[in-house]
Amino acid sequence: MIDLIQRIKASCTQNGVVESCHHCQSDHRQLCHANIEQLVKAFVEATLKHNVIESLYMQDGVPKDHRIAHNKAHQAIAQQLQAIRIIFSEDGNCVLAIHGVDDVLATLQTHFAEFDQQLESYLLQL
Repeated sequence: MIDLIQRIKASCTQNGVVESCHHCQSDHRQLCHANIEQLVKAFVEATLKHNVIESLYMQDGVPKDHRIAHNKAHQAIAQQLQAIRIIFSEDGNCVLAIHGVDDVLATLQTHFAEFDQQLESYLLQL
């Protein structure tokens, strides 16, 4: 997932320079948009699959409090991903999508530290 985020961010050579894709040349914008759209789609799918797999692992042997909090964290990530998809469907602004992906990266890093490491410990004890 982190690799996909890095690929998304690297796809836009104007990130940090312009605030909207509308400022880019048309031919560049079309290529960039297509690449980022596919990468965002792959990222959303990978993240949601990750969440589903973790939820399955948590069914047995993981304390209920952890399961509930972990699944709530998954819902928060899913909401961030949905917001990115909405941005894309409304105006196709890759720059805003990349900023959204940055936010998801921060959330994922926190999620890994707060939930996934603890989940790994629970699973290794089984």
